[in-house]
Amino acid sequence: MKKFLLLLLALCSFIFYYFWLPASTPYMPTHLPMQDKMLLLPLDSRPPCTTLAQDLGRLASIDVIVPPNELLDNYHNPADRTKLTAWLNQNIQKYPAAVISSDLLIHGGLLGSRLPLGTAADEQNFFTTLNNLPAGDITIFSIIPRLLVSDNLLPDAWYQWHLMRYSTLRDIVEQFGDYSSTRKLEEIKARIPAEILQKYNTLYQNNDAFNKQLAAICGGKNYTLIIGQDDAQPFGLPNRNRAHADAYIHRTGLNSQSLTTCGADEIVQMLVARRFCNTHNYKPKFYIEYTTPDAAVAIMPYMAVTAEAALIDKIKFSGGTLTENISDADVILFVHCGSEKQPATDVMAQRLQQLLNEGRHVAVIDSSEDYESKQMLLPVLLDNDVQINKLAAYAAWNTFGNAAGTTVAQSAIFTGQLKTLPPQNLPALYATNLNFMVDRLLDDYCYQKLLHHKLTTELKLRGADPVELKPAYKTFAENIIVGFIYREKTKLLYTNLGLTPFYTDGANQYYLTGIEPKAKLPWNRIFEIDLRTKCEYGIKKSAR
Repeated sequence: MKKFLLLLLALCSFIFYYFWLPASTPYMPTHLPMQDKMLLLPLDSRPPCTTLAQDLGRLASIDVIVPPNELLDNYHNPADRTKLTAWLNQNIQKYPAAVISSDLLIHGGLLGSRLPLGTAADEQNFFTTLNNLPAGDITIFSIIPRLLVSDNLLPDAWYQWHLMRYSTLRDIVEQFGDYSSTRKLEEIKARIPAEILQKYNTLYQNNDAFNKQLAAICGGKNYTLIIGQDDAQPFGLPNRNRAHADAYIHRTGLNSQSLTTCGADEIVQMLVARRFCNTHNYKPKFYIEYTTPDAAVAIMPYMAVTAEAALIDKIKFSGGTLTENISDADVILFVHCGSEKQPATDVMAQRLQQLLNEGRHVAVIDSSEDYESKQMLLPVLLDNDVQINKLAAYAAWNTFGNAAGTTVAQSAIFTGQLKTLPPQNLPALYATNLNFMVDRLLDDYCYQKLLHHKLTTELKLRGADPVELKPAYKTFAENIIVGFIYREKTKLLYTNLGLTPFYTDGANQYYLTGIEPKAKLPWNRIFEIDLRTKCEYGIKKSAR
């Protein structure tokens, strides 16, 4: 029976390919020429911090080199910091630029920094490493701890809400000093055990002192420093630390490339885009178009700033500029901040198609207040047959800042390469860019928004913990994920992505003809997947 179903599936695929998609001759794009290299010690081993940066590197003609996987972290197992430091020292002079995560070398990764695992001795070892590095184009990045304490830190995690409320009120009181907030602050402090409250405060005190010392060293060595702010809210102790970090950057004479930013996982992707823009002296002009009047001032979940403030942050980070004239724009950021009250509409889809018909390079940031597909733009685009294969970029992952960073980085690189590469490389550029976007559609939308919550429920009903999977349940979850991604890629290909050419050069039209995804869980949890997609293409002569 199983063999019969597989044969039937193969037959259906054959019929779809030859009778549903436009007829074309197979086309194998060449790899884009590698013109630069960058050494990377990532925030941790998760795909957003490694694979996505390498994929964007290939789009930017930058070979991004990461350490061997066995040296990196694996969920609760921190990275081998001693061996990573040795690997860094052995390899840094081989490459023209290096990006180094302090959290990896001190705490063994982002999760370790939330506990934190690193000691004062680990910090000093890191500072010694920095001081001994040879002169060169070196960027150090560090992350301010998120507002919520680590789920793995007990009994502290039992007081998640109380600590978050304390952090928010303390920041409000320090800024405004009003009686009502002061009274509420004292009330919430009384409900938190003293040792847990002290540990929480010490986390931010130590991080603030670390950032100050790090800024001084980077200033003296002429390194670039990036301080990222992990998940936060408009008020809280992380915001205080970011404000202090801004002051340290300005006081210590750090170069103009140094800055703070709202985000963490997307930082290296932004640095890849920035290196490309700097190398080619490209300053992309971004025009922002919101789908709703309130989107610019929306504060999306886990964000400390408004959507517009986050966008300006990412544009500045990339080396780009904001323009008020749509005709001058290299990229139009089409920004959707969906909610139950303001879901996506057909009018939005029609407007996006109009921009594509005009030949604009449009990059979509598709965010939703409640992390639900019904609030997103993409389903409406698909229902309206919008030619999403012509987008310059698309992202919709877990926070607005993450999605904005990826979208800005991809679109900056893509439009910059259009101005840089010779005409014979443009089909390969468009194909590579589309492949990256297909990954985002399958991961950000299909997995995260359509499957993740259902898979969580299924695992819990079977008695499994979605964030602590045992081997058998990990295999079970991966089988569901693989089957679901296969079905979704088939629907995307045969109902939208493969029906129209994604690029036309006058003589030829280029089509997406196949999507071959491979998906697995990188860690023993279902929070993220490791998705590797290989796209297939076809070419046909343009009609005269």
